[in-house]
Amino acid sequence: MDTANWNEFRLPRWEELPNLSLYLDQVVELTTEALAEIMPSHEKKVLTSSMLNNYVKQSLMPAPIKKRYSKQHIAFLIVITLMKQTFSLSEIETTLNLALKETSLKEFYNEFVQQQEQSLAFVSQNMQATESDVENPNRLIQAVTLAIATSLYSKQLIEKTQLDVAE
Repeated sequence: MDTANWNEFRLPRWEELPNLSLYLDQVVELTTEALAEIMPSHEKKVLTSSMLNNYVKQSLMPAPIKKRYSKQHIAFLIVITLMKQTFSLSEIETTLNLALKETSLKEFYNEFVQQQEQSLAFVSQNMQATESDVENPNRLIQAVTLAIATSLYSKQLIEKTQLDVAE
């Protein structure tokens, strides 16, 4: 999906996630399919079994029950995979812990995917690249520096929120 069409992209809501117990390969495939349209074409393997196992080991998400995964695991994986594009696993863990202290996973997940879709639509509407933009290095610099600024702002917000909770 081209960035011009990001305003049409839709992530599954909590209610649309499967209620079935799934195996590791099924969860990896489902998560990858949900995100494939917005990921760079060279990153079609946005989630692997090793990554998933690492997230469980690092307590970013709960362990599977008898090697089976539920809708809560899929929700965690969609959020983690998206956040991993910009944030470290430590920052993701902090964000998830802070967010889930205040709300349920279902509410957090639905709010997160809605906000992600709105952000993609905003970028699609305000940063559409034309053919001349592709050859214009200033357009690339603008997009990269905007991403850096947004990332730095987010990281400071995570840090401030973490400090406020600690006090």
